[in-house]
Amino acid sequence: MLKIKNLIIIAVAVIAIVAIVLYFSTTTPNKTIDVRKGQISNVATMAQLCAIDIYSEVPILDTINNKVMFAVQKQKGSISFDLENMQMDAEGDTVKITLSPEIVDLYEATEDNSWEVIDTKAIGKMALLRSDKFTDEEENALKAKIKRNSKKLLYNNGTIERARAEGSKNLQALMEKVYNKPVLVVDPTPKGAHYEEFK
Repeated sequence: MLKIKNLIIIAVAVIAIVAIVLYFSTTTPNKTIDVRKGQISNVATMAQLCAIDIYSEVPILDTINNKVMFAVQKQKGSISFDLENMQMDAEGDTVKITLSPEIVDLYEATEDNSWEVIDTKAIGKMALLRSDKFTDEEENALKAKIKRNSKKLLYNNGTIERARAEGSKNLQALMEKVYNKPVLVVDPTPKGAHYEEFK
């Protein structure tokens, strides 16, 4: 009697499962895909012509708050030009373009050992009573100074001047393909738009 009761329960369960499967497999609604017109909102783009990529290892020996640091920083960056905001006259037989101010991006590299402190020391009066260790604020202030000095070097050693000359040449070749006529690139500040600031 118990076996028959168990068989009846199992049979009812199997029938219920089969009924549920059949119901859902035959009544599944058709899937629809709603396609709407794509749109882009609030996107600002800046086309840039890159003239020179920068990679350098800079030895640092500098002081701040009566502490001296000797370190090495690896730097990466680029010198580029904003193509969107260049002054351009394409009316005549020759396209005339004025090269825009250079954009100098210079950062500490992200690879291992990009910032290596070799030694630090407290100097001046009472140096023995003060810590040789730099605080985060002191280190960041030193790095900001290093960045400015590195940019100054790029202006003073002719790197920016060379980048502007290469940028003019590359821009001329690019725009001659675009306009299919002669292009004259005028550089109003061949030594750099910010040369006086870093002189």
